[in-house]
Amino acid sequence: MDAEQVKKAIEYWQDSAEYDLDVADVLLEKGKYHYSLFFGHLSLEKILKAIFVKFTSEHAPITHSLPLLAQKSGLNIDPLHLEKLAEFMEFYLGGRYPRDMEMVYKKFDRSFTKKKLAEIKETFQWLKKKL
Repeated sequence: MDAEQVKKAIEYWQDSAEYDLDVADVLLEKGKYHYSLFFGHLSLEKILKAIFVKFTSEHAPITHSLPLLAQKSGLNIDPLHLEKLAEFMEFYLGGRYPRDMEMVYKKFDRSFTKKKLAEIKETFQWLKKKL
């Protein structure tokens, strides 16, 4: 990708990531807890794709794996943040597979969702500083 394409791709991923994080807040307030965390995951995925493009000048890989995106970007990430990214993968799966929805509805209550969304936001801000 040339410099202009890189700039546009980074802007696209970053803008979309921030939008999705806002959607996560709206879904939390509406009581749609598992979808709130799904959009939280999506925001992290997209900010990581922006970072990937910035550091590699290549198109972001087609993956939903947060740890993989962090590693492929060349991002110097400490084990604690990498562990958090792996933990947040549960929210991608929880939002996608209906066979697990009963367990998801029980586990992802308001208290759990607020706590995890706060952790997602903290991680998001940490990642955003890498841009």
